[in-house]
Amino acid sequence: MNRRIAIGTAPLVLLAAAALAAPWLGLPDPNAQPDGLVLRDLPPGAVGHAFALADGDEVWVTTWERLPDGGVRYRRGEHSAVLGAERLAGGSPESALRTRHFPLGTDAYGRDLLSRLVWGGRISLFVGLLGAALALAAGASVGLAAGLSRGRVDALLMRGTDVVLAIPRLFLALLIVALHGASLGTTVAVLGATTWMAAARLTRAEVLSLRERGFVQAARASGAGPWRRAWRHVFPGAAVPLLVEGALRMGDTILLEASLSFLGFGVPPPTPSWGNLVADGKDRLADAWWIATLPGIAVALTVIALNLVADGVRERLGGGRASLLGDGGGTA
Repeated sequence: MNRRIAIGTAPLVLLAAAALAAPWLGLPDPNAQPDGLVLRDLPPGAVGHAFALADGDEVWVTTWERLPDGGVRYRRGEHSAVLGAERLAGGSPESALRTRHFPLGTDAYGRDLLSRLVWGGRISLFVGLLGAALALAAGASVGLAAGLSRGRVDALLMRGTDVVLAIPRLFLALLIVALHGASLGTTVAVLGATTWMAAARLTRAEVLSLRERGFVQAARASGAGPWRRAWRHVFPGAAVPLLVEGALRMGDTILLEASLSFLGFGVPPPTPSWGNLVADGKDRLADAWWIATLPGIAVALTVIALNLVADGVRERLGGGRASLLGDGGGTA
């Protein structure tokens, strides 16, 4: 296997497996806020303690000590109080004590960051995959129609593509979201509608090359109509470089979704995505760096891995063909 494909595939498989298995990993609710006072901004590796009460409630504590009578003296922030043994579940501190580990820490609301990172990856990867699929479908349709049509239709479609391409992508996405409102569906549609141009130009170039090949000419001579020639003979050849473009578009789409969510125009809270997780911690880098840094690393790792896979596939195919757009996956 190509080395770049192997290096890029490993983190992608790990992230995708974690995202798909999120409901079965036993993670807490990513939006649950058990105690915003005691659990907020806990660093990676922190441990939280709570006491289950006889009435079914629980009390999260910062520190605690056992009293001689079997009760508990505890602190919550700057305040301290006492729980008698009769109020504790099981009648003793040992039986009432509940411990929760936070491998990646918590955010400002006491929410488990590992759970939010995994569930946020589920959203970000889904949005990236679906947005890239929409972009490829739209771009391939435009490029196929332009490459097969020639003349005015070709010129019209390509000039329209150039017009859309001339508009900064992030600003175009922000404009569409501002007009229609932020939601998960809107985010996917916006990403697909603003990232199809590279696929259109790539498909058109491939179609122009393939339509003059001998097997296409033979299909024409045998009486195959234009649509049959397009879908049976031309498009399959153009689909191969589109696979490479698809990996690049997915990375581009994930990055653009993160940018939109960071600015508050993407996936709306409290639904976690890597972009709005970064936004949650953007003002806390000095004292709670993990809130923004860890999802930022996840975004960077995913985009780099997708680009490595795309480069590896391109080398394996022997095309050495870069995206005709040459944007390198930028967002604006």
